[in-house]
Amino acid sequence: MKRYAAQRSKPIDPRVRARYDTLRDARRQVIIDAARRVFERVGLDDASIRLIAEEAGCSTGAIYPWFAGKEEVYAAILAESLDHLTTYIATRIARDSDVIARARAGVEAFHRYYQKNPAEVSLGLYLFRGRGVQPTGLKLELNRDLNARLRAAFDLLATAILEAGFDDPTGRAADGICHATGLLIMTNAGRMSIFKSRPDQLMIRYLEAFLPKAGTA
Repeated sequence: MKRYAAQRSKPIDPRVRARYDTLRDARRQVIIDAARRVFERVGLDDASIRLIAEEAGCSTGAIYPWFAGKEEVYAAILAESLDHLTTYIATRIARDSDVIARARAGVEAFHRYYQKNPAEVSLGLYLFRGRGVQPTGLKLELNRDLNARLRAAFDLLATAILEAGFDDPTGRAADGICHATGLLIMTNAGRMSIFKSRPDQLMIRYLEAFLPKAGTA
């Protein structure tokens, strides 16, 4: 018995721990990827842990150690999306040395990221609920975490705008995000053809007026 206890108390080999962590993360990602497909297909309201398990090729019992319900899976997908958005914006801003170009690049990156990932527009606006823009159904702590992740992206824009010397950087950042979101919604709804304009061209025109170079305001 003492020998068994000694064996149990031995530290786990770091290589074994690393393999275990990799396998654990891979299993969780399979669930998240399957849930994303389910939400896109049937919406949040009609989704269920059973449907997610069928899509992932596992039992419902394999999901519950990771997520207490479908809302937690949804929040995990949205958190992943927002983290990717923040990284994308940071990368785009870092490419430019001119401060005004950096400010424009940040706002344009918000639009471009979702332009490349249209399903994530619906994800971020809770359109997969099936009842429009209603961020309900998520626990308070989940909403707080998601808001903090979105704030991280927003702060990148506001900081770039501030460093470019514009007044009201937070207001301008919010204005830019709202303008980009409007373009994205109209694009996803197939309404941009009415205006006979490309959304990226409209975004560039907006940024030139919204964040003008010195002497052009």
